[in-house]
Amino acid sequence: MSADGMVVDFDFERFGKSPLRFDLRSLTLSGDRPDDDVTRPPKQDGVPIESWDNNYYPKLGGKPIDLEATDIARSLAIHPDGHRFVLGTAFSLRAVDADGKALWNRPVSTEVRAVNISGDGRLVVAAYGDGTIRWHRMDDGRELVALQVLGDKKNWVAWTPEGFYAATPGAYGVLRWQVNRGVDAAADTVPVLAIAKLNRPDALPLVLQEMETARALGIADLAAARHDVQIATGAAKPPGARLHVLTIGISDYGNKAVQLHLNFADKDASDVANALVNTQRSEYNKIGGLYADVVPQYLHDATADRAGIFNAFDSMQRDMAKDTAGEDLAVVLFSGHGAVIDNRFYLLPYGVNAGTLAELKGTAISADDFQAEVAKLAHHGRVLLLLDACQSGAVTTDGSSLTPNADLLRTAMSMSNVTVLTSSSANEFSREDEKWKNGAFSKVLIEAFGREADENHDGIISMSELTSYVSAHLPMLTDGRQHPEMDQRFQGSLFVAGL
Repeated sequence: MSADGMVVDFDFERFGKSPLRFDLRSLTLSGDRPDDDVTRPPKQDGVPIESWDNNYYPKLGGKPIDLEATDIARSLAIHPDGHRFVLGTAFSLRAVDADGKALWNRPVSTEVRAVNISGDGRLVVAAYGDGTIRWHRMDDGRELVALQVLGDKKNWVAWTPEGFYAATPGAYGVLRWQVNRGVDAAADTVPVLAIAKLNRPDALPLVLQEMETARALGIADLAAARHDVQIATGAAKPPGARLHVLTIGISDYGNKAVQLHLNFADKDASDVANALVNTQRSEYNKIGGLYADVVPQYLHDATADRAGIFNAFDSMQRDMAKDTAGEDLAVVLFSGHGAVIDNRFYLLPYGVNAGTLAELKGTAISADDFQAEVAKLAHHGRVLLLLDACQSGAVTTDGSSLTPNADLLRTAMSMSNVTVLTSSSANEFSREDEKWKNGAFSKVLIEAFGREADENHDGIISMSELTSYVSAHLPMLTDGRQHPEMDQRFQGSLFVAGL
């Protein structure tokens, strides 16, 4: 299965015959399974489990794992964290920690012949003896989605435990509700296609994203309602608040500032932009989050010169001005160098002249000018400003050291309707590392925009959850050498938790 659990590869027949791939995100079944490295087999090492393969007496660290009488172990997958595993048997699907403590146990009506855990650790996918493949939550084993592929290896039906489903035309008649009438009467059955509101191909891909059917339906209904209004009114865009994203990352500063080169600033901007877009989009729904539309801009290296940055701000401001209700959210990230010159903070765009402090000052963007552009956005909606501009080791050609000050930068950006997060505090330097392939600040943000910051597990990342996560995890990642600072000016929901 894929790292996010959305794609599963399996053999429809024994001994590797009839290999198939099902993609829950796009709701497609393919018999031409590519060797594209998208999926991984289950991890089965790292925990001392013995005698689990078709055995009545599996052991963990030499001690027996308690099974019911006559039960037999059939399948195993070890969690990516190496501290727990899932065991499939003839009678149950169960999770156990590395010390042998039972975490949860789900009785099954047919044996679990194969099992895997997604690379992100969120999902368990099990292949059952009745021919179904079923997705479960790793935390508690609760079933989320089931898939049945028919004998022609072309048609399929997938459904939630509540009966919401998606299917190919040749499989609409397969799924039925059964109503028992007592021991002395025959049961009645009703095909699901007779209940029109159960057909929800728009919501099914969202169930694994949200880990719950109700939230998935809510997001899908919101997207569908926006689409219906757009069609009825003939509007160019669906109604509702929009998310505007401007990420700026500069690793290559040009031939007048070669000594300012960074390794991952441009990648930081790209990865953060993708993470933000992924909190709102799904392949099936196109738009499936809190916002009616996402308007991204990504500037890096040569495109992130003074003119490029000011043009991007101008474009974003004009787009936000179209929303007269003031409900839009703008997210602006700057990842690159900054410098304090004459007690004023400057952000360094591509093309700066780093020969002397005077030349640098004449070609940089002052914090005051940057703040003025942000203020124009704040006039039309909320702004989340993410500043990673305190990189270490920057010097001019004449040897002058560039000593950024995150507190001075944050203070310069302080204004109503704008929440500012800086990557460090006081005179701390921001860090990037080859093992992260990102700067520390961006790495923690990307995690937060996934599911990690969703502390109350409601599927929504709030402002307080985001700041709490970044505040706790950035120092942990950097061994206490980097602490974010913030000036929080608004609360409320920001994003749907991404994948």
